[in-house]
Amino acid sequence: MTDDLAGILPNIPGFNFTTKHKEETETVKEEPTPVRIPDLSEEEKNQIVASQPFQTFFNYAAKVIERALAEAENVDIFIDYARDGHGEVVASSDRLVLSRVFSDPKWSQNRAVTGIAFSEQHPELVAVSYDCFIDIFIILLQNKDIPSEPPGVVLIWNTKFKKDSPEYIFHCQSRLASVAMARFHAHLIMAGCYSGQICMWDNRVANKKTPIHKSPLSTSAHTHPVYALEVIGTHNAHNLVSISTDGKMCSWNVDNLTQPVDGKELLSRQGKQIPCLCMSFPVADMNNFVVGSEDGHAYALSRHGTGQPSTQEHTFFDGHSAPVCGIAFHRATGPVDLSHLFLTSSSDFTVKLWSTKDPKLRFSFESHNDYVFDVAWSPVHPAVFTSIDAEGNLFLWNLNEDIEGPVARMNIAQEGFLKKIAWAENGQHLCVGDDQGNLQLFDVHESMYVLRSEEWTRFARVLADMKQANEEADEMSEVMSRLSDGIGLGGGSTVATLAGVRTLCGLSSPFIEIDFKGHNNNILIFGFTITFTHLSPVIVFALAY
Repeated sequence: MTDDLAGILPNIPGFNFTTKHKEETETVKEEPTPVRIPDLSEEEKNQIVASQPFQTFFNYAAKVIERALAEAENVDIFIDYARDGHGEVVASSDRLVLSRVFSDPKWSQNRAVTGIAFSEQHPELVAVSYDCFIDIFIILLQNKDIPSEPPGVVLIWNTKFKKDSPEYIFHCQSRLASVAMARFHAHLIMAGCYSGQICMWDNRVANKKTPIHKSPLSTSAHTHPVYALEVIGTHNAHNLVSISTDGKMCSWNVDNLTQPVDGKELLSRQGKQIPCLCMSFPVADMNNFVVGSEDGHAYALSRHGTGQPSTQEHTFFDGHSAPVCGIAFHRATGPVDLSHLFLTSSSDFTVKLWSTKDPKLRFSFESHNDYVFDVAWSPVHPAVFTSIDAEGNLFLWNLNEDIEGPVARMNIAQEGFLKKIAWAENGQHLCVGDDQGNLQLFDVHESMYVLRSEEWTRFARVLADMKQANEEADEMSEVMSRLSDGIGLGGGSTVATLAGVRTLCGLSSPFIEIDFKGHNNNILIFGFTITFTHLSPVIVFALAY
């Protein structure tokens, strides 16, 4: 209706629609009265700044701005980790490429990395525990001030966003020996202390850097350093398992650290406490586990057993001549069940392969020239693992390519030595921590995590060859031992003629006749006669002169 009148009225002589309309509009229009917001008092400002909602908003907004300033790639900078969410030949230098180095001048510098743990809910987050040993006597002797920073620190680093500061900072008043992320609780971080306590932090509690829970210092729990922590089980039934150097194992309810659910003493066959330094559980196994000890042995144990290894030979793994520093069960899952395999690293400069199922399946890797502090299987490739040593060397192994040496090696410690190593769950990244507080992140070549179909069968053949070689070596060792001890080997008769014994010496090649006949057998070797009884039907072996 208004539009129709506006079209007709301008045609009437003497009627100025535009002018009148403008005048009416001007008379009706009124200037809005400005509303003045009263100023807040200093007390009101302080109350707002100190309030929990403001702290949560400010911390989150600061992280978003920091990510935006540091990030050049097209990634989601608004992710909030405190909210609940539902065949080609590769050069050795290309297999591991240094991506980033995480270090904080205040919280991590000159502190040793004692533990590395990736988050399952947010795979880009990694928790790192740091230890700072303070010698009060030396400080007082040198007339220096005692450091004000707490001795135990846990930093949560973000491997996705290229920023220099940690995502979260936690600390406690005890030195830390291990760390774990709660698998089924996205916000909880736990660490084992040298005092024997277990500390827990929650990243949802704004500005709470000290533990929200601590385990008690009592005989029912730990009173010695806790060197290993692991959350095992399923979403509906899981526990935190911890071990200490006095041979004590405790199982905890993650929601309650006031008292362990279960505890037991881990004893050797001689009834002595096992001085545990490291621990590992097989994939999808809540009961059985292995530990490495100061005495150089590895033990296969059970959470719900007697605590003492059984009399079966393969529950006791004797091969190292120095403390076992690292231990790791096979993690990759595929068409072949390899969950019975585990690796140990030791201060005797070696890494060893074992099997809880087959005692004859074992192998020793001897490429390191110093203490081997840690070892870790790839979570996706059946034949790949890594090891680190006190010389600062990082070794990458692929047993499908070479069992005698690593396929890639790097010296990555500027000074000091490497302490801990951990794989990202997708097998594409590797984290290495040293004793200077540095955490180095490496990108792994795709040949190490994109599998060809034959990788599993190839590794099964490699293991079969290892087992066969061990069986042959054991048989030869037994034969030579019995010969040296003068023990009979059975009945029968054969003649073994061996030639070329002295060829290496440049002499003629005499024949050595070994004649086994009946129950009283004479062996003639260069004019010496040795008499045996009950010799086996056939024995053929080589002698070196």
